[in-house]
Amino acid sequence: MDFLASLCAAFAVMVLALVFLKRPVGSTAARARITRWVEGHAAQLRQARVEANPARYAAAGVLIPICLFGAGLLQSPVLACVGGAVGFFAPRLYLRFLVHQHTRRSEAEAPRLLHTVLAALAAGTTYLEALRQARLAITDPWIREDLDSAIQGFMLDVPLEQSLAQIRKSVRSRNLGLVWNLLAICCANNLPTLTARGLLSELASTVQFNVQLSDEVQARTSGQRLQVILLAIIVPGMYLYLRLLSPELLSALDETAAGRYILVPVAAVLEVLGLYLSFRISRVAF
Repeated sequence: MDFLASLCAAFAVMVLALVFLKRPVGSTAARARITRWVEGHAAQLRQARVEANPARYAAAGVLIPICLFGAGLLQSPVLACVGGAVGFFAPRLYLRFLVHQHTRRSEAEAPRLLHTVLAALAAGTTYLEALRQARLAITDPWIREDLDSAIQGFMLDVPLEQSLAQIRKSVRSRNLGLVWNLLAICCANNLPTLTARGLLSELASTVQFNVQLSDEVQARTSGQRLQVILLAIIVPGMYLYLRLLSPELLSALDETAAGRYILVPVAAVLEVLGLYLSFRISRVAF
């Protein structure tokens, strides 16, 4: 066990040295793979709006699971596997959680953004001025950041449609994506504001219907999600209760290799898998 743990620690140090080493990689193909690997992590950070070094984040995605696996290996192989899995999935799940939370907030802000732009265009303003008015009306920080980026890019002679298209690539919200797509198309084709108002009016009804339908589905499935959370608390709670109250009932799991290395890990995996599938079924996105 000590040898394997030392081997994992040595491998982690080697990966860290390769990341921070400034010498070029010997093979062009290897350099290209590493570049794509780091760029993939950079895209994840941009999507979650996290300011971090992509190379260090990519290295941490390798080092943390290895270190936790090596530390857990000092106790038992099961704990090593659990530690490695937690170290591998925790950062990725956290970024996905950030993106999901922003998607939910932006869904609620999409009608306001659309109506603000529509009202500004109806008053005879330009696309740029409409975006400025939307910047003042929107409360979501990520949407305000996107609007600031588009406005500042235009001041630096970047075409407005190019900035809007770039913003669309980082948006996961369906309704907000429709708004950015339509604005980018209108700017790219230099459509008159009268034509743009007609297109935005048609899109406004669609977005409003999608938001109302999503809110209704979320309200109806909130009870199911509450049941899933209660089950997630009850099942491990019963195990801990029996463990503390009557340890002899679980002695068969502790004293046998099958119970320690097969039954308990399988039960934990089934519990986590059941929770994941339950949340996936009860969550409907529009």
